[in-house]
Amino acid sequence: MEVHHHPDLQHKKKNFKEYFLEFVMIFLAVTLGFIAENIRESIKDKNQLHEYVQSMVNDLQSDTVMYNEAINFNLAHCRIIDSIITYLTQNKDNNNKQLYYMARQLTMGSSVISPTAKTFEQMKSSGGLRLIKKQFIADSIGSYYQWIKRFDYWTDFQKQRMNEVISINDRIFDAAVLFSIVKKIENENTSQESNPALISTDRIAINAVMMRYQYYYGLLKLMNERALSASKEAIHLISLLKKQYHLE
Repeated sequence: MEVHHHPDLQHKKKNFKEYFLEFVMIFLAVTLGFIAENIRESIKDKNQLHEYVQSMVNDLQSDTVMYNEAINFNLAHCRIIDSIITYLTQNKDNNNKQLYYMARQLTMGSSVISPTAKTFEQMKSSGGLRLIKKQFIADSIGSYYQWIKRFDYWTDFQKQRMNEVISINDRIFDAAVLFSIVKKIENENTSQESNPALISTDRIAINAVMMRYQYYYGLLKLMNERALSASKEAIHLISLLKKQYHLE
């Protein structure tokens, strides 16, 4: 009769050193994996932050161009208002030709200061602001974008003042003459053959027009002061971001 030998199912008991070595190997594998993941996340965050900052700098540079254009536009309109009030004060008929042209030119456009907050809002909504570790940079960014929110109100107030100027012009200016000026400007012809008369030379009516114009003048000056302040803040922030994040 055959005798079957069963294999020895009992394993040799591991000693402490073997258990410790396995523990060390597992610990190192987990730790290295954790470190590698952190490195990947750090690189990803760094690249993402660089993209955000570059985009924000682009926004700020666009803002500075807009501020300068608005300032120049407003200064030109201030000069027009100054001339209109001078002509109305002098009350000389031979100035009417220039007076009509400037009055119509003044109401054919306005500067709109609307800074770009696209990148900032994107960083807020996506949690990208957390990537900015230096508090003084975060404070500078927050300060600028808090400041420019006020332009929504100021721009609406400027439009209101402009509408007041438009609504008061019918006190002394002939609508048909103003319309003819628009048609000539459209055809790139700014010349006027005649010296049209005002529909009223009443001093109360003229004073009412001048009152609206000087209110608008004051607001344009105020808008320029605020645009200049915002421009300085934007330029400072551009310089700060470029220096801290090594941008070109």
